[in-house]
Amino acid sequence: MRSGLIIAAAMILAGLVGNILLGDPGYVALRFAGRLIEMSAITFVILLVAAYFAARLVIRMITARRLWKAAQEARRHERARRSLAQGLLEMSEGNWETAENTLTRHVREAENPVAHYLSAARAADLQGATQRRDEWLVRALDVSGDRRAPVLIMQAENHLKHKQLQAALTALEQLEATQEQNARGLLLLARAYRQSGDWQKLQALEPRLRTARGITAEMLDETVAQVHLDRLKAAGTKCDLNELRAAWKETSKALAKHPEIVVAYARASMACGDHEQAEAALRECINKQWNESAVLTYGELEPDDPLKILDRAEAWLADHSEDAALLFTCAQLATRAELYGKARSFLETSIAIRPRLEAFQLLAALMEQLGERERSVKALNDALAFAVGRKTNLPKIRARRFQERRQTERRRN
Repeated sequence: MRSGLIIAAAMILAGLVGNILLGDPGYVALRFAGRLIEMSAITFVILLVAAYFAARLVIRMITARRLWKAAQEARRHERARRSLAQGLLEMSEGNWETAENTLTRHVREAENPVAHYLSAARAADLQGATQRRDEWLVRALDVSGDRRAPVLIMQAENHLKHKQLQAALTALEQLEATQEQNARGLLLLARAYRQSGDWQKLQALEPRLRTARGITAEMLDETVAQVHLDRLKAAGTKCDLNELRAAWKETSKALAKHPEIVVAYARASMACGDHEQAEAALRECINKQWNESAVLTYGELEPDDPLKILDRAEAWLADHSEDAALLFTCAQLATRAELYGKARSFLETSIAIRPRLEAFQLLAALMEQLGERERSVKALNDALAFAVGRKTNLPKIRARRFQERRQTERRRN
């Protein structure tokens, strides 16, 4: 419709111009290189139009090869984009082998081959093909140019997943050398330092973690808390009291109030033989913030004066008389103080309120030592029923009927 209107308008305009020129064709004179060229206006216009189209034809012939190459390149890029999209869909469907082939089929034609190689590495890793995964990552690194962070981060994640700590540190140190600020890379570096136990480097990294964009305060606090937990547990595992005290001293006041941190410090102190410091830390934590884990850990103390510790635990019963964890803790401390009757009472009350396997086990051991074997066996049976979730529905065996059945079977044989 639009083309028809343009053609009609052009014909009308040409008719009007032709009608005007028939009455007076005009005159054009050009002097060029000392020569005078004369022609009518109609001829001049026709020559101008012909020159215009000739120039366009020449320009198109000159640029035709470049335009053809650009069109071919655009088609190749579009083919690669479709390959990437199809490969990602196949990978999300669980067709990892097919996805790996699709992602790498047109990788040489892609505008960003790194995306293809990284996705193929992910597909290979999901298949457990670690060698192919590493090969794709090496190729991605070769074509990454100045932007190497995505490849190095994926390498580090894979190494950490497979417990290859040194290889992960190497990749992350390469990332550090690129001066690319990357929140994910910093978190992975903190994780690697934590697993390697390099607390000094980890402590030096904390200010960068706090100023990095993309790392929330909650995420950072959780990471830092986990670091201190690992350090306290490591000191307890090695039974190194000096290292434990240094780690506790470097723990911030805010973290030192967390029950989980306090429990880790107390257990590490007990492992190092310092039950006095463990008791003080747990008592302060429980008095400020009632916590079941801290209460149960209090019962693991093995002090020189168990009666004193038992008195402190029993004082909490005034406000927490129905707390099964506290009753179990008091039972443990009473056992160490050789107050077996009181320990039995605490255990039976704790089990009545909220049964736990540890309480059944301690009650069975206590009854065994006190010579009450039937009560000990009952406690073990109750513990088994509690663990399974139900008691065995066994009909009562009658001795006379059992004897009759055995005699009948013997006669038949």
